[in-house]
Amino acid sequence: MAKKNPNRDILDLYSESLINPSLKLPVQEQIRLDRLKEAYAHWLSNPLLTDGQMRDYIMSRYQIGRAQAYNDIAVIKVIFGLVQRSDKEFIRYKANHILELAAAAAMAGNDKKAKALEKIAATMVKVNQLDEPEGEELPWDDLKPKDYSFSTDPRIVDIEPEPNIVEKSRKLLAKYLQEIDGLPDEQ
Repeated sequence: MAKKNPNRDILDLYSESLINPSLKLPVQEQIRLDRLKEAYAHWLSNPLLTDGQMRDYIMSRYQIGRAQAYNDIAVIKVIFGLVQRSDKEFIRYKANHILELAAAAAMAGNDKKAKALEKIAATMVKVNQLDEPEGEELPWDDLKPKDYSFSTDPRIVDIEPEPNIVEKSRKLLAKYLQEIDGLPDEQ
């Protein structure tokens, strides 16, 4: 038997409140939702934070327990999404972070480490195609669906129509109805 997700009701409630801002939540739930939003905003501004670091941040900022902090992280991942899987922006952020580390290493006089970090960042940019243009945006307003019209005319698909088809189908229908009426009843 599948385990019941204890967050299911709360996830539904929070998702609904995000879609419909006029929905009034109970005070405790509104406080928690505000906490989740703020924690997610913090995570977006620091996407390299691990779950453990986010746990520590939530625990120290809101004076809540470890289990509640992990529960908040789980709810954040479901409602708002996993920060590290967002898109190219995260890879770009990581590449910039590595370049900052390379600059710090160069300033400290560690040229070997700086060059290695530069190569890592350059490879990251190339592999994830961050150096290439994103592509043109599709002109969604100019796209029009095809106009389909339905027809019973077989000439549309290069089939010649059968002459007197309606009369032939009436005769066949009458013939087969007589045959069906002549069958013994199944009982």
